[in-house]
Amino acid sequence: METPATNRIREELQRLAPQLDPAKISETYEDVELTEEDLRQARKEKYYRLKQQDYMRRLKLRELAQPYSAEDYYRCWTDIFPIDEKKERPYSVIVKRLCCYFSGDKRFETADLKLSKGIILFGGVGVGKSTLMQMFQRNAIFSYRLISCRDIESDFSVHGFETIDKYSKLCDIATNANPFGHQQIGYCFDDLGTENAITKHFGNAKNVMADILLNRYDDKLDPRSTHITTNLSVDEIEQFYGTRVIDRIRENFNMITFDKDASSRR
Repeated sequence: METPATNRIREELQRLAPQLDPAKISETYEDVELTEEDLRQARKEKYYRLKQQDYMRRLKLRELAQPYSAEDYYRCWTDIFPIDEKKERPYSVIVKRLCCYFSGDKRFETADLKLSKGIILFGGVGVGKSTLMQMFQRNAIFSYRLISCRDIESDFSVHGFETIDKYSKLCDIATNANPFGHQQIGYCFDDLGTENAITKHFGNAKNVMADILLNRYDDKLDPRSTHITTNLSVDEIEQFYGTRVIDRIRENFNMITFDKDASSRR
């Protein structure tokens, strides 16, 4: 919202950093000689122009980056996907728990659940794991990108170890691409276990997701930058990805499980 104060600031910055005449942009000015004073003044004008751009960017972010409360998230979710609080209480509890987590609400925390960890959602096909994690992709705590493990597998078969390196790091984005001003975001690895456990690239066989998860742990990335959805059980993850992976999951993830009788929400 525009206010008299912000208008005055904009006017002052415009005065300090005048814009070039668009009609002159195509000219080269090769025949113009510049003195030291000319260069000093040009640098000064560019300095104020950059300050103006940075100020406007930060002003816009402050206007947009209003953290959502757990109640805001839950209201948005149930407006689109109504929940019968009596018949679907276990499902409602999970949704509310995630709303608290992604709003940084301390009501999330219990003896086993911590705001400082990532999220791994266990549940059968169609219970809504991926859709839920899509809703929270942009959040004030640590935004992330949802990526299918099958897509990562396909990427590795073409690009090899470059793929493992890519997903072992945070994802760089343009500041204005995120309403909370995040310049780096994490990943939610969707449907862990639907990819082939061992994938080949020119004869090189790798357990791609195991390597990525272990690399992210070894590089000491913020645990909140990594989330997982899976149809597998804890025992199946250990069987397919190894003891080290399941140990890291236990250490760095909040393990949230949908009821085994949860109905499909497709």
